[in-house]
Amino acid sequence: MAIRTQILTAVALALLAAFPAAAWGPRTQAAIVSTAMNLLSKNGDAPLIRLSSEIKAGAAVSVSDIELSYPDLANNPLQAVESEMALLAAMRQSRVDAYYAYRMGVLGKVVAMITSPMRGAQINYRNQYNEDSDKAINGVQLRQAPRKEVDPRTYFQRVFLEAQASEEMILKQYQDGMGFKGVAASTFPIDASRSVAAVCDVWWTVLSSRTVPGGVSEVQMQRYVLEAYAFFIGRRNEKEIDLANAQYGALAPITPDMRAKIGDLLLESGFQDRAIREYEAVMAAAPDRRDVVQKVSDFYVAKGDAALQENKLEEARADFEKAAKANPLHGSAESKRLQAENLILERDGRLAAQQAAIQSANDMRDLAEQEAQKNRYAEAIALLGQAEAAYKEVTEEFPNEFQQRTRGERDVQNRTGQFKEALTANASSYSGTGSATDPRELVAAGSKGLEQDALRQIVKNQLKLEMDKLSERLQSGFTMP
Repeated sequence: MAIRTQILTAVALALLAAFPAAAWGPRTQAAIVSTAMNLLSKNGDAPLIRLSSEIKAGAAVSVSDIELSYPDLANNPLQAVESEMALLAAMRQSRVDAYYAYRMGVLGKVVAMITSPMRGAQINYRNQYNEDSDKAINGVQLRQAPRKEVDPRTYFQRVFLEAQASEEMILKQYQDGMGFKGVAASTFPIDASRSVAAVCDVWWTVLSSRTVPGGVSEVQMQRYVLEAYAFFIGRRNEKEIDLANAQYGALAPITPDMRAKIGDLLLESGFQDRAIREYEAVMAAAPDRRDVVQKVSDFYVAKGDAALQENKLEEARADFEKAAKANPLHGSAESKRLQAENLILERDGRLAAQQAAIQSANDMRDLAEQEAQKNRYAEAIALLGQAEAAYKEVTEEFPNEFQQRTRGERDVQNRTGQFKEALTANASSYSGTGSATDPRELVAAGSKGLEQDALRQIVKNQLKLEMDKLSERLQSGFTMP
């Protein structure tokens, strides 16, 4: 009896290792995984339902994608399942995250595939059976079974032999043209339920067992961490990326090479600042990583160029400084830093000149007010003209200074009008009877077309005329009342 069991075990393992992985149709695979998830959640064995979308996404991946994570799947699916169970048990945390759930979904799909009947049949009959199972799965009542921890090697020996028990009869009926009838239809609920139980048992073992057979290398764990980062970065969820940063360092040592790859993933997905932080961590730990140094310096040069285009000179200079610091041998970082520095100096020079023009204009206005207080309005008007000319030296390059110019010009123009009115009113006091020309008319005429100095000369001439008249009266004996 013992010899017979050993022979059956050897045969089962040999057949399982040699069989192709593609089994059950995709709809049946998805139904098996979903049913297993619901059963574990419903019975309180594992709260997987909150991550149902991630589990279903894992169960929906293609066989070619699965083989990237399961290199041994085609040649030795049992070894692939055992290795994945050990890895997931080793990477288990207190709370199942989205990537872990995704990997559980992939594992569930693989378990469903290797526990289906017709895996050893000719490909055309196997494909027909898988297509028929997909059509029938929605109307099948799948059975429940108690959960148990399993040793994958001995567990799958039994499951595989049970799955193959009716294969010969199903194949014969397909060859005879019966298709999904008779034995295939009658055993389908049992076969599908067996796959559901296998998925449940494997998941339960991974989630609850203290030890799962099979060794896990550090390389495997590091690869898991990198794939988890790729998963979260692909979802573009920064909170999940932050959580990965906080948790995965405790699961596996994150080497500079891993950080460089994480940086590449972030950079490709548009998370540039996060990528640079990863690269800079690599540079701190491994300064000889010239590839990373080049990426960091190129990034800051590109960032500086963009800032320069927007005339953000200080930002550009800071970015070029970072690029030159990261890589002193960079071809353009230092020259671009000097260019930004020169542009800043030139701009600051223009700003200082315009601020000086505003100050000069303000000083002229103050002097004008002082002259006006002495009723010297002609001098005040001339000073306001100089103030207005100084304001006009200010351009739109600097918004704050240009606003000061606008306000200043408006005030100067208003005050000039007021001083002209005062000048006209005061000039009448110098008029006398018999005056050949009214000073007010002269002032008005001068204010329209003459320069300020000419206007001032008109007033002086009128004053001289009045003084000459007074002198003549005195000489003729005229007595003032």
